[in-house]
Formats: sequence, structure tokens, C-alpha cells
Amino acid sequence: MLKTIAISAVAAFMGFTALFAGAASATGYFTRTPSVATVEIPATPVAGDCVIQTRWVSDAGRMVEVERPVCY
Repeated sequence: MLKTIAISAVAAFMGFTALFAGAASATGYFTRTPSVATVEIPATPVAGDCVIQTRWVSDAGRMVEVERPVCY
């Protein structure tokens, strides 16, 4: 009886570990966070005003801020 309970407990633990590891892998928890590239405004004068436009995009289940220069 104790042997059956021990085997069942080990099997349940392994099942839950596999479940949580699979969920973490599917959501991108184990992957490295991508680095956000910094953008510099061009040194040569450009007609109009230049600003840095930022927006949030979803990347592997995580929200990442992307910046880019916009000149009007």
C-alpha cells in the first residue's frame, strides 16, 4: 500500500513538473529577453522636426517597447 502511494506521489510530482515546465516554455519564460535597439537622430540636419516614436509590440508573449525616429 505504501509503495503504491509513493509511486503515485512521484508520478504526480513529475506530471506537475512537466505541466509547469511546458507552460513556462510555451509562454517564453525560458528565452532570453531581446535587447531593444537604441536609435539616434541623424547628425545631418533634416527638414522639419524629428521625434522618437515608441510603441509596444508583443514578442513571444511579452510586451516589448520599440523606438524609431520619425521626421516630419
